[in-house]
Amino acid sequence: MTEQAANPPAAKTSRNFFTINHDMSGEDALVHAIELIRGIEDTIDEYCCAMAGEPGVGMLVNAAHNAQMSRALAEHALKRAVPD
Repeated sequence: MTEQAANPPAAKTSRNFFTINHDMSGEDALVHAIELIRGIEDTIDEYCCAMAGEPGVGMLVNAAHNAQMSRALAEHALKRAVPD
């Protein structure tokens, strides 16, 4: 019997790796989203700097730009939602 036949794949689960507190305000959700996007930006930036000149880095630069734009839009929405 082969290894694969002896060990069938694990059953798929529909559980998420995270949950969202449905009582969270929209403003708090935006603040958390902004921080998550900032982490994406930082990770991509570190990788792009380390791999400068390598094939495919241009696509990651585009992803970093999209993350920056997403963060800017979320920050704008947060400023509009919470008056000064």
